[in-house]
Amino acid sequence: MSQALPLLLAALLAAGSSAPGAGGRSAKGSAAARAAASTASTASSARGSPQARAEAARKAQLEEARAGLKALMGDRTKRRYHHHWDRAIQKLLAAGRGAAAGPVQLEAARARYALYRWSADESDREKALALAARAARAGVPQAATFAAAVRREAGDDRPPVPRPRAGPPRGAAPEPPAIEEEAATDPELEAAVAALKGPSAQPEPPPAGTGPATVAAVKTWTGGDYTRVAIYLDRWVGWRSDELPASGGAPRRLVLDLAPARLDGAASSRAVPGEQVDRVRTAQHGPDTVRVVLDLPGHDAIAFHRLDDPPRLIVDVGTRTAAREARIAAGRGGGAAEPAPATADGEGDDGPDRRLVRRVVVDAGHGGLDPGAIGPTRLREKDVTLAIARRLAVHLKRAGFEVVMTRDADRYVALEERTAIANAQRGDLFVSIHANANPRRALNGSETWILNVADSRYARRLAARENGVEEAGEGGEATRLLTDLDARSSTVASRQLAQEVQKELVGATRKRFGDGQDLGVKSALFYVLVGARMPAVLVETAFISNKREEARLASPAYQEDTAAAIARAVSRFARADLRVARAEAARP
Repeated sequence: MSQALPLLLAALLAAGSSAPGAGGRSAKGSAAARAAASTASTASSARGSPQARAEAARKAQLEEARAGLKALMGDRTKRRYHHHWDRAIQKLLAAGRGAAAGPVQLEAARARYALYRWSADESDREKALALAARAARAGVPQAATFAAAVRREAGDDRPPVPRPRAGPPRGAAPEPPAIEEEAATDPELEAAVAALKGPSAQPEPPPAGTGPATVAAVKTWTGGDYTRVAIYLDRWVGWRSDELPASGGAPRRLVLDLAPARLDGAASSRAVPGEQVDRVRTAQHGPDTVRVVLDLPGHDAIAFHRLDDPPRLIVDVGTRTAAREARIAAGRGGGAAEPAPATADGEGDDGPDRRLVRRVVVDAGHGGLDPGAIGPTRLREKDVTLAIARRLAVHLKRAGFEVVMTRDADRYVALEERTAIANAQRGDLFVSIHANANPRRALNGSETWILNVADSRYARRLAARENGVEEAGEGGEATRLLTDLDARSSTVASRQLAQEVQKELVGATRKRFGDGQDLGVKSALFYVLVGARMPAVLVETAFISNKREEARLASPAYQEDTAAAIARAVSRFARADLRVARAEAARP
C-alpha cells in the first residue's frame, strides 16, 4: 500500500480534532493537519512523478559514485592500479548530470590530480586540467583556482614545448628551481590528495583497527647464507616475537603472533630451501591470533623490517652486520684510482668478513604492472631502467665482474624481493636504476641516493613515489629500520659508492650535452634498499617529467653513456676496496 494513504488519513483525523469544541487543541491540531497534508501531498507527488523518481535515482547514483571514489582512495591495494581510478572517475562523471555536472567535473579533476600524485603520469595531470576547464565553462568558480594551482606547481602554464632535437642544446641550460622549494605546498592541491594520506606511519606497536586483520600470504626467498620471510597483511595490527631454544629434539624456533588477525585459508607447513630456515608453519592460534613459526636449525642472526602498501612484516634470517663495509670505508683514503676492473682471483680475501667486490647486483626499477613514472610523451620509467640496466650489465662483465639482474624482462618484482635476490646471491654491491619525476616540469639533473633518514620533504616525497606509498613524516619508521639494520655504519660505504656514481654520471652528461645538473648524494628511506647486506645505492639518472631529459632518456646514446658512467664508478670503488684489503692483510 502507498504511504500516501495513511498520511492522508492522519491528516483527516487531525482536522477532525480541530473542530469547534476541541478547545486549546484546535490551533495545534490545525497546524498538524496542514503539515500532515503537505507531507502526504509531497510523498504522493514524489511517487507519482516520473521526473521526481528519476531525480532521486540520479542523486543516489551520484552518492554511490562519490562513495566508491572515496573508498578507492582509502584502499591501499586497489589504488595502486590505474584502471581502478579510471573506472571510479568515469562512474563519477557519468553520475554528474544536469545542474550537478559542473561541480562533479571539478570533483573528477581533483581525483585525477590525486591520481597524478600517485602515478607520476603526466597525462593524468593534463586530464585533471582538462576536467577543470570543463567545470569552469560550466560556471564553477573554484575550478579556475584549482587549475591555476596545478599550473603553478608545474611551473609552466604555457602549452607544451616541441620535443627537442637530438644533440647538445644551444646555450646554457636554465637553472632548475631549488630543491628546497619542495616544502612549499598549495592548500588547494593538498586538499585534493588529503584522502590518500592514511595512517601509514603508525607507532609501535601499530594500533588495532576495526576487527581482525587478514594474513593473506607468507613468502620466502633463500640462497647461500640468507633467507627472507615476508608476511603479508591487509592492514597493520600488533605483533610480538619470541625465540625458543632447541630442546627435547625440537629445533630453535622463532614464534610470531599477530593479533587481532585471521588467516586467509587453511593452516600450512612447508619446507624452505637453504640452511637458515628448515620450515615455516602458519596457523590460526586462538580466535584472534595468527601464529607463524620458523624452525631455525642454526644460530643465525635475525632482523625485522616493517614495510607498507601492502603491509608486510619482513624477517631476515642470517643477517650479517655492516661492520665489514664500515671498516673498509673508514680505511679508504679517498685518493682517486684509475677505473680498472677488480680482480676475481681471491687475492686479499682474509675470511668470511672480508669479501672483495666481485658480484654486482643490478636492479632495473619498476616493471610489469608497475610502469613507474611516465613522461610527457608517454615514455615509461620501467622501459628506460631496463634498457640502462642491460647496458650496465654488459659493461660490468667486460670489466671482470659477475652480474646478477633482479629482472631482465618486463616483469613485476616486489621491492622486498629485489633486496632478497641481492642477499641470496651474495652480491657485493647493489645498484638500483631509476628515472626521476617531479610535479615541477623544469626540474632536471641527476642524483644518487642511499638508505638513511630523509634529508628533506623533497626526499620523503621521492621515496614515497618509488616505494608506492603515501608521503610519510620525518624520522619515525626510517629511524626504527636503520636501528634494526645497523645500517648507520654501512651508510659510510654506500655513500662512498654513491659519490663515485654521481661524479661519473654528471661528468658523462656534461661531456655529451654541455650541461648536467649535479643534484648530489642524498638519503631517504627507499624500501628497495632496506635489508641490503652490501653497499647499496639508488640512481635517479634524469627527470622523465622534464621534456628535454625525457628525450635524453629515450636515446640509446644517453642510455649507453649512463651505463658506462655507472660501470666506471663501480670499478673505481672496487679498486679502492682492493687497496684497503691489501693494506689490512699486510698489517702485522
